[in-house]
Amino acid sequence: MEKNNWGVVIVAAGSGTRFGSGVPKQFLRLHERALIDWSINAFSSIEKIVEIVVVTPNDSELWKSFWNPPSGVKTVVGGLRRQDSVIAGLEALNSSRRVLVHDAARPLVSGSLIRRVMKGAEDSGAAVPVIPVRDTVKIVTSSSFVDGTVSRENLRMSQTPQGFILDDLLRVMREADEVTDECAAMERAGFEVLAVNGDPGNVKLTDPEDLTMMESLAGGTMESRTGTGLDFHPFKKGVPLVLGGCRMESEFGLSGHSDGDAVLHAIADSLLSAARLGDIGTLFPPEDDRWKGADSAVLLQKVCSLVRGEDWEIRQIDITVISSFPKISPVREIMIGRIAGITSTEPDRIWVKGTTTNTLGDIGKKRGLGCMVMTRISKIADMEVTGNL
Repeated sequence: MEKNNWGVVIVAAGSGTRFGSGVPKQFLRLHERALIDWSINAFSSIEKIVEIVVVTPNDSELWKSFWNPPSGVKTVVGGLRRQDSVIAGLEALNSSRRVLVHDAARPLVSGSLIRRVMKGAEDSGAAVPVIPVRDTVKIVTSSSFVDGTVSRENLRMSQTPQGFILDDLLRVMREADEVTDECAAMERAGFEVLAVNGDPGNVKLTDPEDLTMMESLAGGTMESRTGTGLDFHPFKKGVPLVLGGCRMESEFGLSGHSDGDAVLHAIADSLLSAARLGDIGTLFPPEDDRWKGADSAVLLQKVCSLVRGEDWEIRQIDITVISSFPKISPVREIMIGRIAGITSTEPDRIWVKGTTTNTLGDIGKKRGLGCMVMTRISKIADMEVTGNL
């Protein structure tokens, strides 16, 4: 088991009766997707996360009529109390050293918040996201009279996901009295829990009005960017020809510090340009022997992880290979499939085509090839957290 492997337990075992809907709230639709799927998609994009468990209500006929678990997501039945459901989810993990516990009722969790909690837990053993209390807090008596005002200076509202070492949390939860969240159980057991900046947009669905607000946030201001990438490599006899992540039969390959895959290099540069995260030469400098002969698919995956770490979603990858050799159309679909796998992008968002220089220059003389890529990425504009922890 890798020490940095993370699992996720998404607690979706509630009946949702307090919400006042015939459908459990975690399976309601938000812009045509079940709420639970929003969280699953967010966690699935994080590189260190190796398994996801969803804790469901015990009436399987009920929830299966509203939701079909995505491939690779494990489901387990919850218990009478929240902590019983969490324990069931924790016990279902089998490849993780650390765990994130998340409420399915918070579908708008962002990748940046997830990573913030993960880093906090890796640094300190346990972490919880919190946001400042913005309103003045009053103590009110049972007879509805104000009995005092509470200082907000050290008050924070907790959110999920909360991050822990799996074995610690499982032991503590098994021994805990009634608690409202995992952080409370760890506190009572004597563990220090690091507070990290939460996200005001990570709202919890409690009342029908919250769903209206979520619809607005999920369909909020969309920021979109485009980037371009351009790469050229000469042919070299006796090295493998790797293009678009595909190894091709040829006595000539592409010369380069890595494997010379001009297509994947151009995609990487285009994504980095769109996300304003530098360029491939800065991230993987040719003078660094770590990247000598490197698999460009690995380099591109690292770039995609960086881009998604800033909450960008890859919307389009348009690729033009400039060459007299090899011909692109016979391998187009294979190449699209390979690039889709490397970038974790749906194939219908990727297109590959070829063109020539009409015999002009070294490319026209089959001495090398080039690749030009345009990418488009987008994300919902972040809501800023103000105030210090």
